[in-house]
Amino acid sequence: MEMVAVYVSGIAVDREREHPVVLIKSHENDDVLPIWIGPAEATAIYSVLAGKTFERPMTHDLMKLIVDELGAEMSSIEITGIHQDTYFARIVLRRGEEVFYIDARPSDSIALALRTGASIYIDREIFQKYSRNLQLDYGDKDDVKKHLEGLDPGNFGDLEL
Repeated sequence: MEMVAVYVSGIAVDREREHPVVLIKSHENDDVLPIWIGPAEATAIYSVLAGKTFERPMTHDLMKLIVDELGAEMSSIEITGIHQDTYFARIVLRRGEEVFYIDARPSDSIALALRTGASIYIDREIFQKYSRNLQLDYGDKDDVKKHLEGLDPGNFGDLEL
């Protein structure tokens, strides 16, 4: 499987579905891969992109602390597959000579990668097949922020993407 290095170019809101979307972009061209994600994960990703910190660790911050305390390093995340509109990813951890692959949702993987500075990769075939050359209009960044802040955490478990 050939992997391509990508980065998070931003968070947008699909106004038609009222769902957040993380926008993955390659360094090679202007193509963007949109991945629909849940509100909690969007908030976790957006907080890093916006440089927002919290007094107490949020879930992904806690995950980073655990990895650090175990003497491991998050070297990368890999978006490895898609099945029935659901993307699959794995977190690649290293501790000394040991390498661990942990199955995870892309949104959680991305939130953690942004906190650790880990590289983000995606299977080249998937990126080429599902990415689009989009003329992105992120809208007003304050609109995205207001939408994410206005989401009701009580509804997180009831979302269907």
